[in-house]
Amino acid sequence: MALKPFIGIKKIWYGDVFSAAVTASTLKTWLSSATEVGNSHQDTWGYTEDDPTYTDYINELTGGIYYRDVTAKGAKTITFTMGEYELTDLIALRGGEKVGTDEGWAAPSEAGIMNMGIVGKTKTGNYIVFSNAAVIGKGNQVEKNIGLGVTAVALDNPNTGVKSDYLFDGSKVDSAGVGG
Repeated sequence: MALKPFIGIKKIWYGDVFSAAVTASTLKTWLSSATEVGNSHQDTWGYTEDDPTYTDYINELTGGIYYRDVTAKGAKTITFTMGEYELTDLIALRGGEKVGTDEGWAAPSEAGIMNMGIVGKTKTGNYIVFSNAAVIGKGNQVEKNIGLGVTAVALDNPNTGVKSDYLFDGSKVDSAGVGG
């Protein structure tokens, strides 16, 4: 099966860490309960995957590499900056608390990482899923606007049988029956 390219970003969601293996059907269900990001500021969306860490074993007689041992996977990261956002987004993605009923925001006393699921739908209709991401929110100045910058790094999922990240053909997700 050939997947369409994963080009650009059309939608982003955040929500609970995935507790079971992700399928097209369970992803569709998760999306219905997740929070959709309303704004990703122009040119701030990014996806990167670092090279793995490895050790090369060199043949002393020839000077050539005779074995390469991969010792750690590279980190997979999604980044974006919300140019416009709600107070609930700020609290969910950066921590802290409301001031009054909705007067403003107070920073958390300690820096922290939020663990949550993060999903992006590309312009070509495919889905990128981080089932358990370490999410850090921060103030991020882009074109004189202090937006809500988000960095999400895929982590191992603590639930048995759940992978850290998935890629899905969007047509399969969109046409899937709702599952649990």
